[in-house]
Amino acid sequence: MTIKQQLVSTRSNTYGESNPCNYITIHETANYSKGAGAQVHANLQSNGYSASWHYQVDDKAVIQSFPDNVQCWHAGDGRGKGNLESIAIEICVNLDSDFKKAVENAVELVKNLMIKHNIPLNKVVQHNHWSGKDCPHNLRNGYKGVNWNTFIDFVKRAPNGNKPVTVMPSTTEKGPAQSKPSASKPIQTTTMKSESIVDWMKANKMDSSYANRATLAAQQGIKDYKGTAAQNITLLSKLKKEYKPKTTTSKSETIKSGSVVDYMNSEGMNSSFANRKKLAGQYGIKNYSGTAAQNITLLNKLKNSKSVSKPKNEVKTNSIVDWMKTNHMDSSYTNRAKLAQKYGISGYKGTAAQNIVLLNKLKDK
Repeated sequence: MTIKQQLVSTRSNTYGESNPCNYITIHETANYSKGAGAQVHANLQSNGYSASWHYQVDDKAVIQSFPDNVQCWHAGDGRGKGNLESIAIEICVNLDSDFKKAVENAVELVKNLMIKHNIPLNKVVQHNHWSGKDCPHNLRNGYKGVNWNTFIDFVKRAPNGNKPVTVMPSTTEKGPAQSKPSASKPIQTTTMKSESIVDWMKANKMDSSYANRATLAAQQGIKDYKGTAAQNITLLSKLKKEYKPKTTTSKSETIKSGSVVDYMNSEGMNSSFANRKKLAGQYGIKNYSGTAAQNITLLNKLKNSKSVSKPKNEVKTNSIVDWMKTNHMDSSYTNRAKLAQKYGISGYKGTAAQNIVLLNKLKDK
């Protein structure tokens, strides 16, 4: 097989270069736009994107964006084994591609990586394994004639590295300009660097976790949030409209500014919308939606209160995995499912909404 390298030079959206390559994680792009094959997704990463993965595969090509030893952001488990110890492969699902051929190419790539890094078959896993997300969607459900069991069987029966692997040297090219998919499609390839919601939220000291973005999306009327590029662009636009840039530089100036977010940050408190809404409820501020008037009222109550302090176990995140790890709890999907059942959360599948409910119940226990 031939692997084209289009390596991304920056490591800003990774955890570094210490990946031991213990696992292979299979994803699907969820981008059904015509033309949205491996080259489009390689260009997406070259142009700057809020997530990262090692390879993208379609029915014609295998393109590598990051060396295998890079710890990419793809698994949704924070600093868990998915991101830190696995190689990520995205299988393209664009409608003008032959999905079965793309799967065949992915199988060949998986087999070569298994041999290269001595990875056993039982450590070839779905994205779902790490975060509970329904990905790879088509393989999990058999919607395109191939299910997960068939995929694993293909890998098992694939030749043991008999075919030579040709690696085409990395190029700095970003590929030809791509046509912009419609807003309803998951991936957009234009101005992605400036449209990274994760980078923007981090720069403005906001919780950029998937769980918090899902919460904000629901508040902003974005239904069925799955973290797609189109949804992130819409959410970013809405957040920017409501955001008031900080003009102060010192702690004393910040507190005098009248911003509840600045005040809470200066006091080491969780200033996320979710926590402010919770505090607003405690102080009798009904139907909190983050308006200026409500924030001023909440700020005054926080300043005048001596009873409200940061709980010992408060973690500045809405990620249930991070919170459980910080509190020395088993954060595995299996244990979360057991806890969800214990707290009356039926049909737990690890969705963002279910995780938020479970996290709140754990914090309140």
